[in-house]
Amino acid sequence: MKLENGEISNSQLMLFVLSFLQSMILTINFAYTITKQDTWLAVLVSFTIAILFTLLYLAIALKFPGENLVQINDHVFGPYIGKLISATYLWFFFQYMIHYMYFFNSFWITYIMPETPRLAFLIMFIFVCAMAVRNGIEVIARLSFLFVIIVTVTILVTTILLIGDMKPTNLLPILEVSPLKFIQGVHVILVIPFCDIVAFLFILPYTANKQKIRKPVLIGLSISAIQLLIVVLRDTLILGPRLLIASSASFAVTRQIDVANILTRLDILVAITLLITVFMKVTVFYYVTVLGIAQTLKLRSYIPLVVPIGVITIFIAANLYPSDMEQVYAGQYVWPFNASISEFLVPIVTLIVILIRRLPIKKGENSK
Repeated sequence: MKLENGEISNSQLMLFVLSFLQSMILTINFAYTITKQDTWLAVLVSFTIAILFTLLYLAIALKFPGENLVQINDHVFGPYIGKLISATYLWFFFQYMIHYMYFFNSFWITYIMPETPRLAFLIMFIFVCAMAVRNGIEVIARLSFLFVIIVTVTILVTTILLIGDMKPTNLLPILEVSPLKFIQGVHVILVIPFCDIVAFLFILPYTANKQKIRKPVLIGLSISAIQLLIVVLRDTLILGPRLLIASSASFAVTRQIDVANILTRLDILVAITLLITVFMKVTVFYYVTVLGIAQTLKLRSYIPLVVPIGVITIFIAANLYPSDMEQVYAGQYVWPFNASISEFLVPIVTLIVILIRRLPIKKGENSK
């Protein structure tokens, strides 16, 4: 049963992946207090491991071209266990959606409009995301081109303007953190910014050339990693020890831009970047959640689910954590282990079962 009639080109897929992953520029703050000035090294290690897991996701998708994650789980594990595994994935994506909503809301209220009621931003934001989800995958993918340009230009402009404030000594000493802390930082970066690309197992079936998805996905992943590395090096070179006390390093860094007392207060660029990247992230998780639920329940369309899921998200996100510090703690010590099940363990088991059962079974093999 096909619930989505849209189709995206392979070049759109590359930009879509890049736009989806660009939010890592802001969620990297979870790792700064763990790996400190060695965060750039943790990014490189995380990216290397992320390539392997992305190839794992692509291997699963290429075994079942044209089928999304719910359909793949049914083929691999059977209709009952498969549905159970699909339900855990959908709950996982729904949680991601809620967490990013809370993250966006907290940032905006803390730094931009502190007097605005918390529900106001959530309602407006989810309304726009719902409009994009209702219009389907093609509309969401088209937005990625504009978003990629805006975020890329913002990174380059702010980095160039801050070159004079960078101090290479802020990168020293190298590898000062303990091995366990470094591994924890790599785990956080790998799980939150990189490997949530597993959600694209719902999107890859709607690519025009389903046999050539590996290259655009890996290019999008690689460019996003380069952007993240630039941002991490910029933040570290400028802030130094202050990196550990900044709740939003990129926001703190751009506040230091002052060109002849004319070009100042460019921190609004970070706010716009946050708005764009979180919008793409939430919209994708929103889309795969309602699409997956409709697929699991064998509904004719996912559209009737858009509003109820949006309303539930608003009320949960508004009361998710008693304070922002609770979210930081969860991002460092709770969520990485929760996400590892859906991003690492289940995909590995899925590919092992596919290889053992020699799936997909070709027509005529059952009769032999």
